[in-house]
Amino acid sequence: MSNSSIYLKALPSWFVQPAAKWAWISLSAFATLQGHFNRTIFDAPWAGQVSDSSLAQTNSSAHFSRLQNINTTDFVVYDSKFFSIIGAEATIEHVQKLAYQSHEAPCYIQNTRQLFFVEWGPPGGVDGIHKWQYLLDVDTNSLKKIVTDPPTLNAHGCVSYQDHLYVATDGAGSSESGSLVQIDPVSLKKKVLLNNFFGQPFAGFNDLEMDREGNFYLTDSKSGWGREIVNFAPPTNPSIYFVNNTTMQSKIIWTTDGNANGVAISPDGKTLYIPDTGVSNFRPSNKNPYGKRMLWAFDISGSGAVLANKRMLGNPLSYFYDGIRASREGWLFAGSGDGVDVIDPETGFVLGSIRVGGGSNVAVSLAFGEHEMWIVGSTKIDPGNIRP
Repeated sequence: MSNSSIYLKALPSWFVQPAAKWAWISLSAFATLQGHFNRTIFDAPWAGQVSDSSLAQTNSSAHFSRLQNINTTDFVVYDSKFFSIIGAEATIEHVQKLAYQSHEAPCYIQNTRQLFFVEWGPPGGVDGIHKWQYLLDVDTNSLKKIVTDPPTLNAHGCVSYQDHLYVATDGAGSSESGSLVQIDPVSLKKKVLLNNFFGQPFAGFNDLEMDREGNFYLTDSKSGWGREIVNFAPPTNPSIYFVNNTTMQSKIIWTTDGNANGVAISPDGKTLYIPDTGVSNFRPSNKNPYGKRMLWAFDISGSGAVLANKRMLGNPLSYFYDGIRASREGWLFAGSGDGVDVIDPETGFVLGSIRVGGGSNVAVSLAFGEHEMWIVGSTKIDPGNIRP
């Protein structure tokens, strides 16, 4: 098939009749752009300013058949590996639209076939203190607002493990410190597992990951303080805590003067991935283009309690990485504003992007289901029918 844009490549011949809209970027064409071009780190590549009319048309107009313009696609390809990771059957569907702002902490509950997620941050609740959690039935698309017993305040991150939800919270003012809690998704009974480091309150947990043995990796961040959910200055720089699930002994294993956000473990349990999101400033809240946006990789010791061989895996193409998860095959999936980037864990290259609502929504965090991925962010939840 003829290609009317030098910036896009024809889809592979074996990739027959995809169910969604795809664009395959010609990296050689993008390597030497003509005329004037500019964009900030917060804009997606196809949202930049360009004087080349052909590129402008490729980015935004709808005049292709199988070759979609970039800004109306569901999937953008940078590397041919992305085709087989996602598959031609993949679709993007909006299943819920809520009136509130950011949504966080998605957890797929296999036994009940439900998705747990929360509304996070002001203006929810009273003075930003919220206890809004939801269960979405993935078969019927019915949504139920829940309250745990006792209530869980300011939930921010979640992992589903052995029939329970493990949730990281920001804390709530002076009444409750940032905590690690266990929730029974059926009875909704909540149990606090950890709420201090030897008498020191946590700044406010952002996210968590668990290894095969059930040990915890918790990101303690400035986000709760920045949103004025907690009313004390962070006691330490943003850090990663390792917590032994048997003894509940805890220790800091990494710290940054940026911000600790998402965290993920490779399927073999040997590598920890941490996005540093110092690009987000707090009090006043703004985005600093010179702030840290790195995605770090570390080797994990046999005990799990020591990190070594720190290396920078990469920076996002745009925006910054928020929630991050590793698939069963080791690919990294990270919320990156316009959508979810799929990252090669060996090279750090972005293989492709899963765009949320054609880029009209912000992808914050994600969870893998049976054969789909659930994405939460600003205003909507999107399941991508992919093979994680």
